[in-house]
Amino acid sequence: MTRRTTSLAVASLAAASLITLGSASASAKDHADFALEFIERATPEGNAWGTPCSINWENFTGTTKAACFFTLALQKSMGYTDVDTYSMWGSSSPTSDKYFDLINLSPALGAPPSDEGETYFRRIRRAVDIRKGDVMAIGATSTYAGHTLIILDEPIELTTQVNPRYLDTKQFAVRIADSTNASHGCNASYADTRWSGECSTGYMEGGAGTGYIRLYAQASTGVLLGYTWSVTSSATSYYSPSTRPYRIGRLFRLPEPQSTELPPPPP
Repeated sequence: MTRRTTSLAVASLAAASLITLGSASASAKDHADFALEFIERATPEGNAWGTPCSINWENFTGTTKAACFFTLALQKSMGYTDVDTYSMWGSSSPTSDKYFDLINLSPALGAPPSDEGETYFRRIRRAVDIRKGDVMAIGATSTYAGHTLIILDEPIELTTQVNPRYLDTKQFAVRIADSTNASHGCNASYADTRWSGECSTGYMEGGAGTGYIRLYAQASTGVLLGYTWSVTSSATSYYSPSTRPYRIGRLFRLPEPQSTELPPPPP
């Protein structure tokens, strides 16, 4: 199936940081930090999976699902409202499939700007280029609604690969934050915070949490291939790019939040 298919140096680094991450008025913490803070401070009763999506950042309670968890964390970190999100992406709460399309249309990391208009993402093609805060969007198919994950750390190459294994590939464990009701496996080394109990008798509490996925990359080039939902060994867990297409993007040159203040009265 195909998809839509110190001195000056310090000053320069500071300027580059602002250009990449967004406004100087934004929080010093990014969306990944706020996602983690919610996960760490929310109680199981206050961390629900579902819709409509919302997060109360004062008492760390919320109802989230897939893409909206990323959107709400980004809004918190940047001081955005629904108006800002709509202005950027044509929706106040984009779906995972929408984020897939945006990243898919984005220039690759380091490439010249596109003539198609700014998406505020840069597409990542290699596993070694993935960093904290990058966003993985899985596109929708006829049987799958898609999903969005926030990457929390650089990928960890699995020197001892686990099934399914394929020739000329490397495997990477990637720690992520997301909101789902499907556990990212049951593995002591790559745990999902929403899983309780033993693997055979435990249970999953849906909502926001952290876990691990596994990315595959071509050994010779490092270019990303498919993925698995967890790092748990399995014979049938691999999703090829044609089965469940995904893209990984980095937020880029985020605009300032739009002012909510009324203009001054006429003279």
